[in-house]
Formats: sequence, structure tokens, C-alpha cells
Amino acid sequence: MTLGAAASTPLVNPDDVWSYHKGTSAAQAGWTTAAAADLDATWLEGPGGIGYADSTGETANCQTLLPDMRNRYTTLYLRRQFTVTDAVSAEAHLYLRMDWDDGYIAWLDGIYLTSANVTGAPAEPSNSATASANHESSLGNSSPQAPVVNDLGPASDWLLPGTHTLAVMGLNQSSSSSDFIQIPSLYLEVPPPPVTNVWTVADSPVVVTADLTVADREVLVIEPGVTVELGAGVDLTVANGGCLLAEGAADAPIRFTRSGPSGYWGNLTVNGGAHSPETRISHAHFEFNANSTGTPCIQVSAGTVFLDHLTFDNPGAPYIHVDGASFVISHCDFPAATASFEPVHGTDGVRSDGHGIFTRNFFGKARGYSDVVDFTGGKRPGPIVHFIENVLIGGDDDGFDIDGTDAWVEGNLFLHFHRNGSTPDSASGVSGGDYGGRTSEMTLVGNLFYDCDQAAAAKQGNFYTMINNTVVHQTHEGGIDPEGAVIIMADEGTSQGAGCYLEGNVIYDVEQLTRNVTTALVTFTDNLMPFAWDGPGGGNSTADPMFVYVPGMEETYFADWEEAQVVRAWFSLQSGSPGIGTGPNGVDQGFVISRGVSISGEPDDRTASTEAVLTVGFNRAGSGIATAGWPSGSGYTDYRWRLDGGDWSVETPIAAPITLTDLAPGPHYVEVSGKLDSGLYQDDPLFGEAAVVTRSRTWTVLGPPVLKAVRLGGGNPIQIRFTAQADTGYVLEFTDSLSAADWKPLQAVAPIPSAHEVEITDDLGEAGGARFYRVAF
Repeated sequence: MTLGAAASTPLVNPDDVWSYHKGTSAAQAGWTTAAAADLDATWLEGPGGIGYADSTGETANCQTLLPDMRNRYTTLYLRRQFTVTDAVSAEAHLYLRMDWDDGYIAWLDGIYLTSANVTGAPAEPSNSATASANHESSLGNSSPQAPVVNDLGPASDWLLPGTHTLAVMGLNQSSSSSDFIQIPSLYLEVPPPPVTNVWTVADSPVVVTADLTVADREVLVIEPGVTVELGAGVDLTVANGGCLLAEGAADAPIRFTRSGPSGYWGNLTVNGGAHSPETRISHAHFEFNANSTGTPCIQVSAGTVFLDHLTFDNPGAPYIHVDGASFVISHCDFPAATASFEPVHGTDGVRSDGHGIFTRNFFGKARGYSDVVDFTGGKRPGPIVHFIENVLIGGDDDGFDIDGTDAWVEGNLFLHFHRNGSTPDSASGVSGGDYGGRTSEMTLVGNLFYDCDQAAAAKQGNFYTMINNTVVHQTHEGGIDPEGAVIIMADEGTSQGAGCYLEGNVIYDVEQLTRNVTTALVTFTDNLMPFAWDGPGGGNSTADPMFVYVPGMEETYFADWEEAQVVRAWFSLQSGSPGIGTGPNGVDQGFVISRGVSISGEPDDRTASTEAVLTVGFNRAGSGIATAGWPSGSGYTDYRWRLDGGDWSVETPIAAPITLTDLAPGPHYVEVSGKLDSGLYQDDPLFGEAAVVTRSRTWTVLGPPVLKAVRLGGGNPIQIRFTAQADTGYVLEFTDSLSAADWKPLQAVAPIPSAHEVEITDDLGEAGGARFYRVAF
């Protein structure tokens, strides 16, 4: 690996494959430094963490279990080798993170690092040693303890280029202990700089009369409720390596404003570079910043930022620029512009070590030849930009304009986009062309497009996949464009887009499906739409989608993000709609779907089967979906899953089903997290409230009924009794010889809605001998 001034650069991960030796005997001499090839046959291999417990919850972070350890041995030797290819940064520290039960001692290349509950450390304990005290792991049943991070000092003191060995010896408190856990990890991180200044509520208002810079290795903290007053033209700058923490609260926001009754201050700039510390600004209000269409209120130049719950009170200047940055922008309210500028703009893509996420923001209308968000740069397999569950209330140009850039666009509401003013080309909810010879390949899933000239514009070699979107009232009325369509593949004077693949969409009240198509490959597959389609694809229907409610135009000019969410109820499908359950992998058609992968194939609510095969979706390839743009297909490429809240699986390709066998009687469910074609998982904490795990329907595996046979008086009648489960049918069968295995039906029991007792009488007459019974489902 290549190492730099890193924030959390992993060297050894808990789930790496480790070598381990059970403490039934001492490990070979020199085991903390020996080459892997020199380990003797007593060494085993398995993924970490390693341990055992009498409760499955405690071992949720363990992938190698030791069921033979209890009452047999008290120690475990484990080691993992790693290679450093370049000199480490002088600023980086080496950290050992330990989650353990009950003790451990660790070495790096045979040199003692640290220990806990080990008598005689730093000397190596014997293989029969025990921990000197009890310590519960983070998932322990009693008094769980959080993992401990050990700062081992400058990494350059420990690591030169070459191969290194992390060795850990774990100790249990006794051989009869109910648990033993070892989960180590080793990583590099640049430690945060010390807090050098705090602006408190007692200091408020804080008046800044000259340009102020938070320098490299400095941290400025602004407490909730503080008002910051900046003089005319005064800028606040965070230098590369510096950090601003201005985290207000909903009831105590931080206010950035001017000093004095008139004028404008400058702006806030966050500079940075690879692995620069994260500046966090939340629950903050900005007003009277530079009143210039060329100066954004917040400029992020290669920096790292978390911008959350921000409001802006100067609609005459851009709000945020993120250029070559790593960012999360969430829950922000961007008011309608009063001049022609792009409210949010980004160039140079997402920083190579970072992430780019816009989630749950509210964007007011943009004016003139200006997109609401114009973002350029970022191609798979590198980090790409995400737009998730935002609301865009309108514009005279495009909503998201994404040129030469790959993107994941999910769950957004695009309302009222019409070409107007000085806009020279089409207006669409999502648009893109080429840039610098690069094209845009975008995945659009679960979005609503309402009252737009076009839902999407894919021109100049671009290709989009549009899965499970809803397009309603597509019209050019309200603008100056002479026509409109669901998708447009070229503007006047531009080259064709490569194409567009549309599946599972609901298209209603539109002028036409496509516009300006000559060579582009456009595929409509399994959509509900008002027009027949004789091009590539098939399975489309012109049936009425049966929305719950179709609003009038005047009902769709929303004031905030929360108010706009009513459209999800309006455009849900009524019972009996042809779109219910007919979308990809059995979800509904249209945009009213749950975020994340879908699961299909669950058994009936009650079943006798102890097996199940579940399909996880969706992923699409072919039909013009180029592997150059989507190396592993469009949609979800992989997933992790778990059964009944147990341990998570390893990463699994999306094409592989979940196969369950030997399910115990009782209720069962499966949870899945899908990996987006951007490389992030759907439950990544970066997505905030939009981070979700998909859960299957719960089904119940029925256990075999318990038969009770009672001989009645007189003759040989036998009465068979058992409890029948609700909605389950049975057949009582018999045989007079198990060796023959010749089972015959005696009586069928029809299913009824509730559990009930069943009594069946078999009159054997005067015949003697044995008879055997069983119940079949």
C-alpha cells in the first residue's frame, strides 16, 4: 500500500485472514517475527475477529469461532503480516485498536507495543497463563467495554518500507470462562490538531474586523448560539490542515452576519488536500455575505467538509462551491435566487480520497441560464457524486447538470423545470454532456419528475439508466421551448447521447417519450406509459397506473423539504394498479419504493419448508449499458446479508442468491445492505438519515406437529390428535410396516384461518399388529 499523511489508513483489519495457534501448547520460538512460510503445522488460518461466547450476539464481530477453547486452553496466539511500500508521513501516528475479553499482549516485529491484564508484561506469558482480571468486549453480556485505541506515537518510528508482523497473544481469565474475544486492528492516522481557540456564548457576539485564517494544525471551535459578526469585506479562511468546528443546535444555531448596520462581509473558504481534517458546520445561518454572483458564501477548495442544516439569507450570491473536495451537504435550505447564478457548483470532481454527497436538501428556484447544481468531475471506479432525496422546486435551466461525470441520483423530487430567460438549450431535471473528452454515465433510481420540459437530457455520448422513476405532467408549457419529452438525446448543435435504458418507470400525462433521437440506443422495458413503443425493449403497458391522487399544479409549489414529501403519498399506487409488484425484482413500478436493494423469493408467511432462496436486486447490464461506464453493471453490484439479526456475511456478488437451509421452526427474516455502483453501501453512515438496511418480510417455519395416539375402548379404534397451525393443510398418513415405507393417506385436514386441535379416528377392526402414523404438510 502507498501511505501518506493519512486519516485512518488501514494496515491490519479485523476481518483480514489471520494466522492463529491454539494455546494447547506454546507457539514455536520466534513466532512474533517468523516469516509466514516458516510457521509450523500447528498454525491455522481464518478471518478475524476470533473467539467464542455463550451468546451469539457477543461474537457478532467474530468470523472465526473457537468452540473447543472452553475448558481446554486459556491462550491464543495470532498474527498478521502486512507490507509498507513507501515511507510513512512524518505526521502520521500508529494506532492499535483492541476489542477484547479478557487480556492481551501485542508486539510489532517482535517489539512490545502494549498489553492489558497480563502479569509480567512485557515478557511473553506461558501458554497456560490466564488474564489477571476480567474485561468484557464491546458486545459482552455484562458491563460491555468500548474498544480501546492505543496511540503508539509517530508511525515513522515503527515502520520502514517492507514487510511487518503484528502479533497478539490473547488470554482468558479462566479455562471455564463463558467468553473469549480478540479483535485487533492497526492503522495510521494523522492525529487531530489541538483546539487553539474557542468562541463561547459568553463571548457572543464575536466581532471579526480583519481577515482571519485558521492556520495549519489549528482548530477553531464555535459553540452553539454564538453570533459571529464580520466587518465589511472580511473573509474567514480555513487553511489546509486547519479545522473549523461550528456545530450549532436546532434551538441554538450559529449566526454568521455583518458587523454594523450595513454592508457585506466576504465569504468562508475551506482549503485542503488529501486527508485534510474535516471542517464541520451545522445548524448555522449565513447572512450579508458578499453580494456578488461570482463569490459563493462558502467556498471549499480541495477541503473536507460536513455542511448540515445550513440556511442562507442572501439570495443574490451563490451558496456553496465544492471544487475537488470531499463533502457531505445535507438538510440545507437554499432559497430561490434573485439573480442568475448556480446556487451550488462543483468542479474537479470528488477528491480522490473522499466522498461527494448531497442528501435531503431543499433547493429554491434558479434563475436564467443557470442550473440548480452544476457539478463536473468524477468517474467510476473512483469516487463519484451522489444526489439522494433532495427537493428541487424549479429553474429556467437544468436541475442537476452533470457533464463528463458519473453520478448516483436517487429519490429526488424535480418540479417545474422549464427553459426560460436567456437559456439557449433544453431544460431538464437531470442533464449532462461531455467534458474534456469524458462522458457521463448516471444511475437514476426512485426519482419524481413533475411539470418539466424533460425528465432527463443525455447528450454528447452520455448514457443513463432510469429505473423506478415517475414522470408526471411532462410539458413544455410554462417555458419557451417549442416541445418537450420524457428524455432528450441531443440539443441543437450537439452530438447524440449514447442512449438511455428505462425500466420499471411510471410515465403519465406526457407529450412524447423521446426527442431528438437519431443514433442513440433508447430502451423501454416493463414501464407503465401512455404510448406504445416499437423500439428496443418490451413488456411495456399503456394501462392507467392508478395513482392515489394527481395534484393540480398549484398544489406543488412547496415551501420546504418536509412539505414536499406529501407527493410520495399522492403518487403511490392504489390497490389493483397494474404497477404493484411488477417492477424490477418484484417491487412496485414508479418512484414510491423503499431505498436500497430489494429482496424477493421469501416463502409464504407460514411454511413447512426449512429452506429458502432469496434474490437481491437490482443490477442491469447490456442494452447499451457500457462496461466502461459501469464496470460491474448499473444499480447494485454486491451485497452483505444476515439472518435474524446475526452476523453479517462477507461481500457477495449481486448475481448470487441468498440460499438458506436447515431453518429452525419459528419466525425468520433477512437483512441486506447493497453496494451501489458508486462503491458505497446503502447503509453507509455518510448518508445520514438516508442510510438504511433492507429487511425482508418475516415468515414462520412450522415445526412438525406432535402426534398423540389414544386407544379407545372396544375393538381397535385409535384416535390421533395434534395441533394444526393456522392456514396450514395436513394429510395424516399410515403404514403397517416401516421397512416397506408404504405410506397411505388416511385423512386430509383442510387449512382454516386459526390454529385448532385435530382428532382423527382410525378403526383397525379386529386386526392386530403395529401401525405407524405421520403427518404430511
